Amino acid sequence: MPTSTPYAVPIVASCLRQLKPTSVLDVGIGFGKYGFVVREYLDVWDLADYRDYGKSRWQTRLEGIEATPEYITPLQEYIYDHIHRGEAQHVIDRLGQYDVIMMGDVLEHFEKDEGRRLIRQLFQHANQCVLLMFPPNCEPNDDVLGNPYESHRSAWSRGDFTGYENMAYRVVEGRTAIVALTKPGCRPPVLTPSFAGRARTGWKGMVARSMVRMMGADRASSLASRLTGRKIVLTG
Repeated sequence: MPTSTPYAVPIVASCLRQLKPTSVLDVGIGFGKYGFVVREYLDVWDLADYRDYGKSRWQTRLEGIEATPEYITPLQEYIYDHIHRGEAQHVIDRLGQYDVIMMGDVLEHFEKDEGRRLIRQLFQHANQCVLLMFPPNCEPNDDVLGNPYESHRSAWSRGDFTGYENMAYRVVEGRTAIVALTKPGCRPPVLTPSFAGRARTGWKGMVARSMVRMMGADRASSLASRLTGRKIVLTG
């Protein structure tokens, strides 16, 4: 269906705030949920003046790919700068580079080998990071609403992504898995719903990295939050 679970939304928003991309490709836009997340937290969240709210002031280049034409309405066409119609594996190599490419609740609709090839394609077209969201332990099913693109054809887990050097993985409430595949030289985002998650620099960065190495990111973040009296997420 053109809709998907909401569990990853706050983490995706946090990742976008950490990565600060100037260009985003949303693969399988469906209802357009992640397009709205991009617009709100990259183009609207930091407005200095209410007059900056208009679309003409948006700075992020946001494009999408959608294989089901019926899912594309004026709603999505307003949010996205351009929507490429067709199957992602055939469309992507006609496109250029994007800072972040995200694909939410799409991967499970591919056979395993085809899905792996698509991930490699997306990774080649990403300057910073590929964000993947999918249901863990997905069960195969037939098409939904008579749409063959909605069939579940594969299940994915952490082990499917170990070939990527910079990989972060998290399962939220047992409902949604989130994977961040980061290009060499780019710091992986912290998979947290907190907007406090960011990389520290200078002496604070040295302390943060030491704490994360000794205690792990979760325990180090908890200790830093208790010491400062405010929510802090350490990336190392």
